[in-house]
Amino acid sequence: MSKEPKKKRKKLTVKAILGLIFVLIFIVIFVCIGITWRYIDDFDDSHYGTAFALTHTASEYIDGEKLTGYYKNGTTDDYYGQMRDFLKLLQSEGKLDRMYVFVPSENELVTVWDTNKTAGNALGSRQAFDGEFKKSAMSTFSGKSEENVYIDDKSANNLVVTAFSPIYDKNGNPVAMVASEFKGESIILKIVDFNLATLVIVLVSSIIPILIFYRRTKKGVLLPIKRLNSSAKQMVGDLESEKLVSPDIHTGDEIEELSDSFEQMNVELRDYIRQLRLATAEKERIGAELNMAKDIQAAQLPSTFPAFPDRKEFDIYASMTPAKEVGGDFYDFFLVDDDHLAMVIADVSGKGIPASLFMMISKILIKNRLKAGDSPSAALEKVNNQLIETNNIKPKQFVTVWLAVLELSSGKGTAANAGHEHPVLKRADGEYELVEYRHSPPVSLLKGLRFREHDFELKPGDRLFVYTDGVAEAKNTERELFGTDRLLTVLNNDKNASPQQVLENVTNGINAFVGEAEQFDDITMIGFTYYGSDGNTDIS
Repeated sequence: MSKEPKKKRKKLTVKAILGLIFVLIFIVIFVCIGITWRYIDDFDDSHYGTAFALTHTASEYIDGEKLTGYYKNGTTDDYYGQMRDFLKLLQSEGKLDRMYVFVPSENELVTVWDTNKTAGNALGSRQAFDGEFKKSAMSTFSGKSEENVYIDDKSANNLVVTAFSPIYDKNGNPVAMVASEFKGESIILKIVDFNLATLVIVLVSSIIPILIFYRRTKKGVLLPIKRLNSSAKQMVGDLESEKLVSPDIHTGDEIEELSDSFEQMNVELRDYIRQLRLATAEKERIGAELNMAKDIQAAQLPSTFPAFPDRKEFDIYASMTPAKEVGGDFYDFFLVDDDHLAMVIADVSGKGIPASLFMMISKILIKNRLKAGDSPSAALEKVNNQLIETNNIKPKQFVTVWLAVLELSSGKGTAANAGHEHPVLKRADGEYELVEYRHSPPVSLLKGLRFREHDFELKPGDRLFVYTDGVAEAKNTERELFGTDRLLTVLNNDKNASPQQVLENVTNGINAFVGEAEQFDDITMIGFTYYGSDGNTDIS
């Protein structure tokens, strides 16, 4: 599997510079928005406000009655000339481009005064009256709006702004309109120019503070963090060394606290590595000793097959698979004399080294009693009392045992079961079946226990299978037990298999059932086939 390429990281210095640039851009944008809003507000006050004020002043000063006479008769007098000069004065004071007075009609307006006319007067001149201009003017004339304004060519470089105010007669009826007109550059262009100037000022005035801030940040933050990073890399790259790595940072703030924490972590990490080395060495030593104990334990069990190549009356095979390095199960088989075979299978409570030690003691004691000629029950009774005398471990250990002594010449035997699993028997012409009977208690529970024994007889071709509870109690990932029913099914799928093949079939059946589940208990099995005194191995 190919390793993914390492993602390129941005340096902290680059991030700091980019952050400062972002802050500066944000400030500039915010300032420009504020200035734009304020400029528009001031523009309204200084331009529109002046135009409205002068227009309103003119409308208040002009006599509506005289104006109506000029409009109707087309004649002028001294007052007419005075009003024309007055409008020119207002135009000059307000820096307006034009002031004029007109009477609106349906489709045209009739001028009464106009400051832009070079002639003596503009009385009676007419022009078209329509569109938005008419709408704005009539809105004020009709009284729908006290003040109104009309803006023409707003998007162009120059715009024309016209403010309106009505003139009333003595009865309060509007008879004419005063219009004040001024021209100027587009407000949009003014805002752009103003913002560009503001941008230059902000940038120039910000360079020095930003440089000062960056230098202080670099000295107080960026460089200490860089030293911390370098120290961390050095520490990781040389974990085997006893040398302590110190960033030597003295900033007087949280970064110095982080540096102190790093040094403390370095000390504790070195100490942890030392302890881990010792623990690993100890674990390796214990592992080696456990492997040796496993080899010693395996050496105590018969492991050479065929076990009795010169004997044709029977065939026997056995195996033990511990759940840990060493186990508490054991099996044994040996000739008591030339005509008697002893078979033993047992399971010590618990697991690991304590169980394996108790197992070895139990195995030796049982074998010694059977070798001495004791019957199965007598052997268990004596071994039970011997183990009780030395079994002071808490919790108290015990061992379940199945043992049998078989007379090879006749096939007659005696068996005892001290709390162990039921054996499985197959007659020559039958199937594997459990041989169920009442058990005796396990060995090493109570002193003075008596153990039952029962006689049995094997015929040529009969097969025997004995096992520990690790077989029937093997569990899969769903916590289901393998059980005796599955065991019998596996055995009867190959009823005439040799003892060795029987054990391999059962092992394969267990492995297929448990899948990925961990082995929980020791698995021990003995397979035995009786051929009789004539040693006919062709019996099926």
